[in-house]
Amino acid sequence: MKGLTTLIAALALSHRPTLTLADTDTDALYAKAIKLMSESPLIDTHVDLPQIIRGLDRNPLSVLPNLATSLPGHVDIPKMRTGHLGGAFFTVWAPCADFVGADYGPNFLGMTEGLRDSLEVLDIIKRMIEQHPEHLQYAHASKDIKSAFHAGKIASLIGMEGTHFLGNSLSTVRLFAEMGVKYLTLTHTCHTSFAASNGGGGPMEASNHGPGLTEFGKELVRELNRLGVMVDLSHTSDQTMRDAIQLSKAPVVWTHAGARALQDHPRNVPDDILSLIGDGEGKNPGIILSVFYPVFIGPTPETANVSRVADHIEHIASIVGRNHVGIASDFDGMYAGVIGLEDASKYPNLIVELLSRGWNDTELYGVMGENLMRVMEQVDVVKEQLKAEIPSTAIWEKRPDLPANWGGPEQAYLPYEVRDLVNKRPKHDEL
Repeated sequence: MKGLTTLIAALALSHRPTLTLADTDTDALYAKAIKLMSESPLIDTHVDLPQIIRGLDRNPLSVLPNLATSLPGHVDIPKMRTGHLGGAFFTVWAPCADFVGADYGPNFLGMTEGLRDSLEVLDIIKRMIEQHPEHLQYAHASKDIKSAFHAGKIASLIGMEGTHFLGNSLSTVRLFAEMGVKYLTLTHTCHTSFAASNGGGGPMEASNHGPGLTEFGKELVRELNRLGVMVDLSHTSDQTMRDAIQLSKAPVVWTHAGARALQDHPRNVPDDILSLIGDGEGKNPGIILSVFYPVFIGPTPETANVSRVADHIEHIASIVGRNHVGIASDFDGMYAGVIGLEDASKYPNLIVELLSRGWNDTELYGVMGENLMRVMEQVDVVKEQLKAEIPSTAIWEKRPDLPANWGGPEQAYLPYEVRDLVNKRPKHDEL
């Protein structure tokens, strides 16, 4: 059976005793996993396929027809079909300044092409779905995921990874929400005007604007609640996580993270923060979706495997409950997946591993996607509750470009009364 040899090799590398051919009928477990995946969608909340498409050709849209046959990397339609993927969040992302040798400056005012690039990536996602309607179907809410799944399509959703390319503006956030973005990661590997990041794993200088959410970032979280966009805490500093959990009226999410207790990496979630999530009194009813990135899984990148991913899921579930965990590969955003989950064809291997550990059908439906869909529905309930609120008027306080000075030479393009007001306005050179 496809993937079986790889699966057994991966399980043999695990740090703990687990499934072997001598222990049970692995073929039967694999068949059971496929059956479960045919009954309820497995949803991956972090797939970086769009950035691969953008990097393969000077004209990225010319790559889209190849998605139906084969693409280099971890994800294409045949791989997703082989892996019985029910839905995926395709990510909008552009690099932080340090990726491209730039500098945002101490107040994040450095001009970059990030906003342009993120719009182009969003266009790739939309055209990708549009050009492969026999396989992909756009989804935004849980009901859309179910509709696509029952139609035999891969539900295709849009996530946005980072706030560094938003131009220090809540206006861009509102427009991205209107264009279909369903989650926003509050930082990537760099600090922003909204929040502090945990970086990429190495030493990182502290943000000039505090260790967690800025006041502007708090406005962002409130606005995301109002818009029905999920607040994603992957990549954020521990204090940003705490601040957002305390502030958000809706469930928060980690769209691709692991457990720091199992692998001490800043991208993973520590137990004290996990303890803030769950069904108990005063807890945020969010979800942590477990990543396949070897560096975050451990114990070393060379030995990270499918069993170890299941360890992370089980550790997180031991604190937050099994109805607050899910799956997030980070495919096409890393050099390799863990052993046994090398690409999008291998999702069943993880379900086999959880079956071998005694997870029942209801729990597996949950970890595959039903937990996530419940969270999405709760986020939409909060949006409905906040529908009477007006958009936030907040502006990043360090911006020097507002009020706008667009009156032309000697303000000649302005009505006289406006010109008088502009000429009397104090200058803010200190910014």
